[in-house]
Amino acid sequence: MIVDVHCHYVPPRFLDLVRREPAFRVTAAAPVGERVDVTVGGIPFALNRTFFDIDRQVACMTALGVDRTVVSLATPFVGYGVDAALGRAATRLFNDEIAALVRAAPDRFAGWAFLPMQSPEDAADELRRAVDELGLAGGNIASNVGGRYLHEDEYAPIFAAASALDVPLFVHPANPPARERMKDYELAVVAGYLFDSTLNLFHMICGGLLDRWPRLRLVITHAGGFALLLRARMQREVDTNPALAATLARPIGDYLKQLWFDSICFEPGYMRYCIETVGADRFLMGSDGPFPLGEPDPVGFVRRALGDGPATARILEANVATLFGPRWRG
Repeated sequence: MIVDVHCHYVPPRFLDLVRREPAFRVTAAAPVGERVDVTVGGIPFALNRTFFDIDRQVACMTALGVDRTVVSLATPFVGYGVDAALGRAATRLFNDEIAALVRAAPDRFAGWAFLPMQSPEDAADELRRAVDELGLAGGNIASNVGGRYLHEDEYAPIFAAASALDVPLFVHPANPPARERMKDYELAVVAGYLFDSTLNLFHMICGGLLDRWPRLRLVITHAGGFALLLRARMQREVDTNPALAATLARPIGDYLKQLWFDSICFEPGYMRYCIETVGADRFLMGSDGPFPLGEPDPVGFVRRALGDGPATARILEANVATLFGPRWRG
């Protein structure tokens, strides 16, 4: 069974909620052909009807050769600026809708639970509800909350809950830094989100999160941003900075091997480098659909990069069962 762990969906009832509540600052125009223009917090996003239409999602899966998809909320809607009560209500509605989708088509879909990270205790409670009561596969968290990265102590309740439940967390970038300097050429999408993943990943390592939670399974999207490429440069900083070196128990490369990554990097040569860096057992197939900048042929990309050997088989099919553990429906 070929599984896509990184694909986005917006249930229509969730869209109705965030459009109706002024605090979310969401507007959505009527579709024009396949295009749907959405504005979130004053920032425009050109989406398409597939984000909101599960039949179109299934058609895309069939065309791409994907058997099952683990859906998550589309990035523009992942915001933590509303108050805790509204955040709880929105995440519960989203997770209820995803659970209904999974119940209706369990062989086709699994779900990442959206968590209200503006209130870490609420996020931990919702993760427990989503996993134990709704049967979702794990939690979806952003790389930062208002610029605060995940190594901060305030997010410990989320990691404690994930560890106790023995489920993974899907870490997707949001709110990239210096967006005002990336207005042209869609550079926030091309580079900004990946920079944010990179910053978060090194904060998690150097801030001690991976030492505090050694059993935590974190999936870092977009092949880890630029972190794998910067492994040696970050290690050089550690080697020449005694104060930083004193805080780390292991080399940077060992911490990277503690994480999981998806395959969305577009460059076959870079994919091979990533596999050499952390191993094929740390990678999963992703499409980032239905964003236009998603990988148009995710299954074919992995095969073109790595051939038809055991590494490809692990990334397309086998690793997902290891990631999700006994709760995974194979």
